[in-house]
Amino acid sequence: MTVDRVIIPCQHRRAALEAHAPPAARVSSGAIVEFQTSDEPYELLARGIPPESLSLERFNQVTGPLAIIGARPGQALRIDILDIIIERAWLVSLRGFGPLGSLIAESRCEEVTLLDGTLAISECLRIPVQPSIGCIGLAPARGVSSTFRPVWPWGGNLDLVELGPGSTIWLPVQRSEAYLYIGDVHAAIGAGEPAHVGIEAAARVIVRTTVDPEVRCRAPRIRTGHTLLLVGVGPTLSAAQQHALQQALEVLRTEFALPQREAYAYACACLAYRFGGPAGPVVLAELPLQPLSYSSGMRTSS
Repeated sequence: MTVDRVIIPCQHRRAALEAHAPPAARVSSGAIVEFQTSDEPYELLARGIPPESLSLERFNQVTGPLAIIGARPGQALRIDILDIIIERAWLVSLRGFGPLGSLIAESRCEEVTLLDGTLAISECLRIPVQPSIGCIGLAPARGVSSTFRPVWPWGGNLDLVELGPGSTIWLPVQRSEAYLYIGDVHAAIGAGEPAHVGIEAAARVIVRTTVDPEVRCRAPRIRTGHTLLLVGVGPTLSAAQQHALQQALEVLRTEFALPQREAYAYACACLAYRFGGPAGPVVLAELPLQPLSYSSGMRTSS
């Protein structure tokens, strides 16, 4: 059986997750696809274009959409992140932007040298390249969804360090053929994106996209190592926390077949919370999988 291998150039970039955009490519389930992502706004800043002349949405452009034949609403699209190859990296400091913006006297954007798997910030400071996807999402059922904020149940501006090579994310399909978008790649980023900006990058993101008939999810879920992350979103942090907790209990009850008492005990003893990125109220429920039996047939453990 031949597996589709497709490249989507960064010219197919958009400022939103669009339900009715013409597909940049159409593939069968199981295809391997390379998304080439853009760093256009940072190149413009480095040339001296003032930041105020660029809209915020322009900074979170995504490449796509990729149509997956046979994907239907109610299903989950599994995206295995096979590799992220950083092409260029940028150190961006924007006056007045983010929690540290008041400390910045002048907006600057400068290209960072990539050297032997590190980011050469200066002669004294090198930071390991740790690439991750900032924005990944499916199209809504209709209309458009911002790639800046909020985070949607079908994905968006997640800004999670866990979205790197070797990880898997599942997203709930909203429209036929799913329509996958990827962009806003980081060469490195702190957990939670504390400065509201990472070491930004242009990249080639190689993924495998598969319609997963055995997973039902209401929001993004991410498998990295022996941890499953349930992404909770809502109008408030309290609502996002409750959303994440409900998903974690649902996984324990339905996918590991734990009775209510055991699921509750496992949550009390092992479940952890933390904040997601800055694009609205996002809470991650971290569910460790190693102590659980792998004999229950849970697809997200593979």
